[in-house]
Amino acid sequence: VLTVFIIGSLLQGPILYAQEDYLKITAQIEPQTIKQGEEGTLKIKIAPRNGLRISSHPEFMIKFDKNNNLSFSKLFFTASELDFQTVQENDHVFLQLDKEVTINFKVVDNALLGKHRITGEVVFTAVYKDNWSVKTYQRFALDFTSRKNRKLRSKLKRK
Repeated sequence: VLTVFIIGSLLQGPILYAQEDYLKITAQIEPQTIKQGEEGTLKIKIAPRNGLRISSHPEFMIKFDKNNNLSFSKLFFTASELDFQTVQENDHVFLQLDKEVTINFKVVDNALLGKHRITGEVVFTAVYKDNWSVKTYQRFALDFTSRKNRKLRSKLKRK
């Protein structure tokens, strides 16, 4: 399992450091090497740090950055689409982020060969024990390698 690293900008300064502490995002891509025209699976596990809960409203989302070498069924997924369960405590509804999320993608037929990076962000509202909350996001990135698919090339020549 690859622990995903957080991407930030120097322009964000100290704000970014606070964001890094909200979630632990671990992810892996299977297989690690994918041929052009074939599918891969991204598996993501998200855990809030101790003392935090993730609110179900406003909407929790996993968003992917556009990448011309990849094809996702869509570029964002909500908590309800990912089948996260909820639990109600007093006036708040929280997500139970205790399951691994699986998102399929395809390396497009004419994808560049070599190292690729899937990037995106998790958008969420963190709630502290004293009910103070903050809506924020946390970036993630994950690498894999694409290879030439010789079978695909022969199919294109036949057409």
